[in-house]
Amino acid sequence: MTQSVGADAASALADLLRRVQDARLPLETASAPDARALQHSLGNQLEDYLLPRVQNPDAPLLVVIGGSTGAGKSTLVNSILRKSVTQSGVIRPTTRSPVLVHHPDDAEHFQSDRVLAGFARVTREETELDKPQLRLVADASIPPGLALLDSPDIDSVMESNRRIARQLLAAADLWLFVTTAARYADAVPWALLTEAQARGTTVALVLDRVPSEANREVRRHLTELLSDAGLGSSPVFTVPEVPLEDGLIPEAAVFTLTSWILNLGRSEAARSRVVEKTLVGALATVPPRAEELATHIVEQEEQHARLSSAVDDSFSSAMGELAASLADGRVLRGEVLARWQDFVGAGQFFRGIEPTVARLRDRITAAVTGKRDTSEPLELAIEQSVSLLIREQAVQAVTGARMSWEETPAGAALIAAHGDEGFARFRVPADFDARVNRAITQWSESVNDLVRDVGQSKRAKARILSFGVNGVGAVLMLAAFAGTGGLTGTEVGIAGGTAVVAGKLLDTIFGDQVTRDLADTVRTRLLDSAQELVTSCRTPFDDALAAAEVPPRQAGTLRGSGTRLEEAL
Repeated sequence: MTQSVGADAASALADLLRRVQDARLPLETASAPDARALQHSLGNQLEDYLLPRVQNPDAPLLVVIGGSTGAGKSTLVNSILRKSVTQSGVIRPTTRSPVLVHHPDDAEHFQSDRVLAGFARVTREETELDKPQLRLVADASIPPGLALLDSPDIDSVMESNRRIARQLLAAADLWLFVTTAARYADAVPWALLTEAQARGTTVALVLDRVPSEANREVRRHLTELLSDAGLGSSPVFTVPEVPLEDGLIPEAAVFTLTSWILNLGRSEAARSRVVEKTLVGALATVPPRAEELATHIVEQEEQHARLSSAVDDSFSSAMGELAASLADGRVLRGEVLARWQDFVGAGQFFRGIEPTVARLRDRITAAVTGKRDTSEPLELAIEQSVSLLIREQAVQAVTGARMSWEETPAGAALIAAHGDEGFARFRVPADFDARVNRAITQWSESVNDLVRDVGQSKRAKARILSFGVNGVGAVLMLAAFAGTGGLTGTEVGIAGGTAVVAGKLLDTIFGDQVTRDLADTVRTRLLDSAQELVTSCRTPFDDALAAAEVPPRQAGTLRGSGTRLEEAL
């Protein structure tokens, strides 16, 4: 055995254990429960059994006594040792903490965390520990090189006991499965026996409290079940239904079982055969289980990527639509066009009364050089129209991302993880409108500043003074948004006329090329600010994705560790 599994295998097992423990499976994919159970089971098998056993092949043989509630496991352990070392009784669950009985000379093997590192070592049952406890009992009646571990019930009413029982069974060199004539065919034990067989664990069975008249029939049926499960070579011991003597099964009733177990301790060759069988069988199952876990991890990686892409796609689409809406005339809808008509004089141009741009420009001059600041309603209408467009795209982006997530179990779970807060969290923030208003006000002020900065020539200054800075700024905003691609019906004609008039007016102040550059600058500044606002709405999605991060290359490194182990065996 020592020659067949060497230092390379120990190193490969340690590396694989680290990869398994470090693997993150945060997303609620369809296979997530199975994936986490596999990660937990494989991690325990590596840490509690395989690595310690490979590192120390000559350590004592660990026999775990496991079975169903009321099967008499503790009584059986006490009867084998002919003394009360573990609690038995009618109150369930009897064994709340596993009890490990070993020879005093083997104490160092079990007092350290070499095996079952997650268990606190105690000499009596404690009540205030932050992790499971393993009660150690040193007893000279058990041979050196052998340890018996009385495990909690595999079908205990306490979930924590069931979990511990499964972990202990995975750490066994030999599982001594105890059942009764009345319960030997129960589903739960057979599911675990099948798992043990698949894991390579050596199994022996004790059929306890068997009535003499049913012994032959029950044993025959049990043997058939074992053969069907691939456990036909497992030893089977029968303990008859007899009265207890001072709480122990009479020595004659357990003589065969006792002799078999104690002889394992006395025979180094027998111990080695059991250890070798279990170890080789268990090692053979590890690479396929690591590959299965890697497949689950790939699913996690792909799902995380899909959730991230859903957010990217939704916000990218909104950004594109926002850019289009600021260039195709949608800003000029409704109230903006009405205020523009008021600005140029009761809208007479658009009714055909004043057919030339030159005459309309004169009307604009008259309007904006009066005592009343006629540009203010127009500016306000433009700002409100832009605000609505930004909010519309923010809502589209957030809603699209959220709906995509809600269509998948993983995404829905990320939203639900925030409880009642999640409903509001994955929406447009409550302060979004206020932030938009502040940003647009700043943008509007920057447009007026731009008018002042660019219009430094004497001619431009004179015209700007005659029209008013805010008036020119409002006209510049109109020119920046004066496309017609997003308009329909009569709005197209009105906006088209608006574009011509606004452009001609600005050309008389700044010149043709400067006007185009200014319009591009104004639109770009607004688009940058608007996109920043909309992008801020994806923060809850990005935070959730970061919290549920699936590190890249997990599956690859896990597969690499599994391959390395195969090569070392």
